[in-house]
Parts: sequence; structure tokens; C-alpha cells
Amino acid sequence: MFPVTYILVKGVAEMETYSDFLERINKFEKPELDISESDFHPHAELGAKCCADGSFRKFYGDTVVFGLKHKVREKFGELIDELYEKAPECFSEKLNKNTIHMTLHDLSASDDIGEVSGDVFMNEVKLLEVLKDSPVKDCTIKMKTNAVINLVSKSLVMALVPCDEEEWNKLQELYELINQVRVCPYPFLTPHVTLAYFNVNGFEEKSVKKLKKIVEKMNENSFEVILHTDRLHYQHFYSMNDYRNIFSLV
Repeated sequence: MFPVTYILVKGVAEMETYSDFLERINKFEKPELDISESDFHPHAELGAKCCADGSFRKFYGDTVVFGLKHKVREKFGELIDELYEKAPECFSEKLNKNTIHMTLHDLSASDDIGEVSGDVFMNEVKLLEVLKDSPVKDCTIKMKTNAVINLVSKSLVMALVPCDEEEWNKLQELYELINQVRVCPYPFLTPHVTLAYFNVNGFEEKSVKKLKKIVEKMNENSFEVILHTDRLHYQHFYSMNDYRNIFSLV
């Protein structure tokens, strides 16, 4: 989960253009996995989502995501299966294939339900108000897979890229709509599908080398991912493996 859309030009916030987006992501979305060939230690914040035994902790909040069609989920599921078959020691609990999605916009999140419940309530109310004034149109957005990457040393994700500027603008328009509810804390929108959360305890250098080879092989191929606004949902989540649709945005 890693969205947003603004860049600062002479102190004024502007949307990131498609060309700027491509220039930015091409600096880190590469065929070779960006992990140093030494013992791997994940980001300390991963401990808020995953236990030492690999199971998911309770983690609460709300988000707006694109659900994916069955055949596309199956393709991502095959990648997940391969990772857990070949390098299970690198990851925490396996994600349920039914939870596979592309996040459009994160809203709120916390490991303390009392801390986040008020925000979730207000986000839901505000989103319904925004949608009443600006209904989401039924449309598709053509994307393609770009590369499996290390996302801030918390998870392994498949990065996605819109096929052209027109598709990028559709995605940005939707993002900006949800940004009226709650401004996302991240600096840029980086579309992706999470494949696995890393082992919270880290893993040894030999596993790092193995994982790099697996990912490099995965990155030899790309496939199309079509997002459908009729599958755009406001969700509540209770862990990184428990997302529940509250309502559709179309």
C-alpha cells in the first residue's frame, strides 16, 4: 500500500505527470531484486503486522482497492505459490488468494483498534458524501506488470504500470477523488500488488541469493492487468490477510 500524486514545483502542489511517473519508477523497478547480498533484516515496522512465528497480527483500518478478476488473481496466486515453494523461509504467513488486490488509496491504519476506529467511521461518512457529489464512472484501466520489487523492506510486490498516459490519467482522477476524503501520507502513487510479507525475523544471505534468482526469473515475463471500476471497493481490514468489502464505489 503505497499511493499518492503530488510533486512540488516552486512550492505549489501538482499532480505527477505520466512521464515523471515513468522516470521515477524506472529508477527502482528493475529486473534485479534490490536486496544486498548479506543477511536480510526487514523494516522494524513490519513487526506491527507480523508476529515472530510468521502469523499476521491484528491490524486495523480502511482502504480503497481494486479487486481483480479470477484469472488475474490466479496468475498472481501462481507467483505467490512459487515464492513459498522455493523460498518459504523468506516470508511470513501466506496471503489468501481472495485478498489479492491493487490498492488505489490507503486511508487509515493502526495496530490499536481504539486509535483508528474514529477515523474509519469519519472516512466512510466522508467517502459517501464525496461519491454523492462525484459518482465514479464505470470504466476500465489497462495496466501491465512491471517488476517484482522489494517495497521498503516490508514486502515483496509486483509493481504495475498504466499502459499509456490516458490510462494513467484515469487512475490519477480516481486517486484524487479519494484524496478528498483523506490525504495519503506517502509522496507518490506506486501501483502494485502485494505478493508476500517478509519474515519478520529476517533471513540468511544464502536465502537472499536464492530469492534474487527466483525474482530475476519472474521478471523475464509480463502480463496485462485490467482494473475495473465495478470492482473498486471501500474496505475495512483486520489484518493483512483479512479485508472485507463495505461497499462498491460504482
